[in-house]
Amino acid sequence: MRKINKEEIRKLNERICVMVALNKDMNLNRMRTVLFWGIVLTISFLGNGRLNAQFIDAATAEGVQPNLVTPTGDTWTLDFSDEFEGINVDPFKWNVIVSPKTRAPRPDLGIADWWWTAENVWQENGNLVLRVTKEDYNTMHCGSVNSNNLYETQYGYFEARMKIADASKGTHTAFWFQGDNQSNVDGTANDGAEIDVFESAWMEDYTKSVIHIDGYGANHRANTIKYSTPNIHDGNYHTWGFHWTESFMDIYYDGVFKVRYSHPDWIVKSPEFLWLSDGASFGYAGDNFTREPLGTLTHAYVDYVRVWKHVSDDEMTEYECESLTPSSPTGNEIQIKSSPLASAGQHVKFISNNTNSEIIFEVPIGLDGDHTITLQSLTWSAFGQYNCAVETSPGNWQEMSNSIDLYNNQSTLVSQSFEEIHLDAGTYRVKFTCVGKNASSTGYVGSFDKLIVNSRNTLSTSVEEHEPAQEIKVYPNPVHDVLYISGLEAPTAVLVYNTQGVMVMQATVFGKIGVSHLKGGFYMAKIGNEIVRFRKR
Repeated sequence: MRKINKEEIRKLNERICVMVALNKDMNLNRMRTVLFWGIVLTISFLGNGRLNAQFIDAATAEGVQPNLVTPTGDTWTLDFSDEFEGINVDPFKWNVIVSPKTRAPRPDLGIADWWWTAENVWQENGNLVLRVTKEDYNTMHCGSVNSNNLYETQYGYFEARMKIADASKGTHTAFWFQGDNQSNVDGTANDGAEIDVFESAWMEDYTKSVIHIDGYGANHRANTIKYSTPNIHDGNYHTWGFHWTESFMDIYYDGVFKVRYSHPDWIVKSPEFLWLSDGASFGYAGDNFTREPLGTLTHAYVDYVRVWKHVSDDEMTEYECESLTPSSPTGNEIQIKSSPLASAGQHVKFISNNTNSEIIFEVPIGLDGDHTITLQSLTWSAFGQYNCAVETSPGNWQEMSNSIDLYNNQSTLVSQSFEEIHLDAGTYRVKFTCVGKNASSTGYVGSFDKLIVNSRNTLSTSVEEHEPAQEIKVYPNPVHDVLYISGLEAPTAVLVYNTQGVMVMQATVFGKIGVSHLKGGFYMAKIGNEIVRFRKR
């Protein structure tokens, strides 16, 4: 065990005080709970030497790996786990959900209203228990927890071992994810979605995965895939896995691959939070609920939830934003503020009062290759939304396609990874521009705590680059559907390679080439004897 110094204890105590201050209106019992868990967190920190120890359950076996019949080939490291030991739901990991109003009625089952209640959630015998009760002839109460504003993350392998509630009683059990920006309408899942890994709403040995995007109103779209789940209703535990990367999302049942989402429009590329619940069913009709007596109907049991992150050999460099010479070409005030939530105790606060305000950081890139920039920030009720761009050459800015929303009604941490960009070693200006604010936000202020650069050497494609004999240009760049080529004097062979050096298309063209079928990302095109790079949106 390493020794902890007084400064670390001071910062930890500040964090606990912040949590109490942010919840100053809570009742006495809840205040005691926060203070109790603050003490637990202190002990956890002292024993493990890391503040994020609260996300990994001490009861989780060391070195445990995902339950897979055929391994993915990744090297995994545990990032989050809960074995649900003890009697208290961990308030640093889970919110116990209480419905402010009835959820959607299920008239086919005689259920006029149903609610998530705190009384229907507890822990016992190493399980999270989600109870289903019949309150009167047409009212159901259920249990639900999520990790919103506590543990939100992007990419990895997620696994839950569960015993579903008895579906014949008019209820279903679910393991799912939700994004803070699911209601944004952009025609894709990239900015956030509801991801239903499974819902046990049917009586047969199958379930369905669903991705819901663009809110739940007139613009709502869903992508549903049915898959087999042998013995799902046998009253035993079963394991669901969700393998989420920037290019695909896979679902596993009892370690067996079942579903893949790979179309770029249906891949979520922003942080999500976990959700476990049971609720009124929707997969069949009958008197399954109305014939039951009042009281407890059934329970769902969750044995564990675990999340792993892929371990890469790529280089990762972290920079505190206050050390990156922040400047504002739009003349906005920049402050260095102290906060117990910030990674080094300080963050850059950018005083923006409108859109188009800009802040720039000088970011070193240590090697030639492909790089992913991740921004970690603090959130607050007066904070705005920001886009990112990188100056690839003097005056030429490459815009990133996604943005980060810094709004929250309390101070927490949020992070956003932007799309991969090819850069040679050097120092680059990275610009964040205020593009608006969340509908609930009261301002446009920005927070910039830490920049993380993940870098990897680009593999050789075994294609030699030559000095151009004639000037070949491609446009637009980035491109959506058609890439135009200027400077050709005759039909010319074009070979397109991805960043792994794999040739993904070949054609003889004169003036333009269709690329709508390519996935978003960076490519290298060999046009005759010349090499050009382009980015597919």
